[in-house]
Amino acid sequence: MFGAPRPWLTFGPRPTYLVTDSQRAALADRIRLSRYLRLPLAVPLATVIFSSPHFIPGTTLVGTAVIALIVYVMVAHLVEYLMIKSLIAGLPPGAERMTLSGMHRQQSKTMSLRAQAALCIFFGLICAGSLACLPFGTPDDRQMIIYLACLSGGFFVIWTRMLIAKLFSP
Repeated sequence: MFGAPRPWLTFGPRPTYLVTDSQRAALADRIRLSRYLRLPLAVPLATVIFSSPHFIPGTTLVGTAVIALIVYVMVAHLVEYLMIKSLIAGLPPGAERMTLSGMHRQQSKTMSLRAQAALCIFFGLICAGSLACLPFGTPDDRQMIIYLACLSGGFFVIWTRMLIAKLFSP
């Protein structure tokens, strides 16, 4: 089973398709390639956030960062969908739906334990470091520090969940 992303970031179950091993390998290669495109997409995002924190009148630095992050996630999701669209065209739909935990379990199988542990530690340290800096920031800095701690903490939870799935999968 393959849980494909939707063309636009929407909530609800992902469309699930039945794939062969060769189709799964082709899909995995394409998705890995789309993940490499996320960094070039993130550079303009960071530039916009830090060079013009109030580009939308009435927003704070955190407000600007949240809006930019939402736009980034939507664009990255759309790019991933467009890269696999031709590969999923005509595939038979699966009778079952892939759950979020099932998707994390599948993704954790494709990554090494070392890579997952490194990402888990990386985001955990960013979250902890952000929280440790919180008392020393100005009020404007504190907003951004809280945003960074929440964002990195969310990624820490996701990677920890995937790491646990890898460690305890049969």
